[in-house]
Amino acid sequence: MGSGSNGCDTSRVTLGFEPVDPSAGKHPLFLYFVGTTFSDSDLSARYDSQAAQKVTEAMARRGFFALSVQYDNTLSLSVDKLSCVFALSNAKSLLTVACALPTVDCALGIATWGHSQGALMAHAASSFDSRVRAVWTTGYSGGSYPLSNNRLRVVNGAADTMNGTWSTLNTASGMTATDCPDDGRTSCLRPDGSGWVVVRAADCVTSTADHCWFDRRSCGDSAITLEPNWIDKASTKPFALELNADWVAATTRRP
Repeated sequence: MGSGSNGCDTSRVTLGFEPVDPSAGKHPLFLYFVGTTFSDSDLSARYDSQAAQKVTEAMARRGFFALSVQYDNTLSLSVDKLSCVFALSNAKSLLTVACALPTVDCALGIATWGHSQGALMAHAASSFDSRVRAVWTTGYSGGSYPLSNNRLRVVNGAADTMNGTWSTLNTASGMTATDCPDDGRTSCLRPDGSGWVVVRAADCVTSTADHCWFDRRSCGDSAITLEPNWIDKASTKPFALELNADWVAATTRRP
């Protein structure tokens, strides 16, 4: 991967899918961001992880040009990093290049998904482009970005010691204690589907519902084990991939 004079990468490796219908014309854009990498052997933090492939394929089935993006996912998040990925003034930024692809029309909307540091990346994209209309995050404690709260959904594991508490879920999704009292509920969603969902271990087949709930039994387990109730296309769990992908697609297309 090269580097420009401004320190920004001049190219990015991506993995993705696009809709198969050749008559569909141009498509809205979907971007996936993995979490922080702590070692070269951490397969869950690779842009081509099993989870990334599942999510991008699901969004392509919903008519999106869907990309999982390699970015500097070491343990840091800076304005420079965000600008290198998203600034429309940078001819080599991810958004500039992706929105110029011949089968993409970002005027139709941009949606993002991210885990942990990737959740910050996903949410922060709205600071650079108002065409970001839907953001889906997990392992996330929130941030101050211009995206309206009714276009944000937070899905955190209950055993995520950093992000799984009721108060953190409310803060991350823009809820108040009045909107969403601490009464043991497993979700707090507005009528439009924005808000939060908490993943409980009791609702999972393999996951302990910690920070890495969707693609490993726990963050301490190096083996990739996609949670069956997350990837099962027939799953009715509120954290299920297909149900959340439906919300992302509908929200992106909502004016």
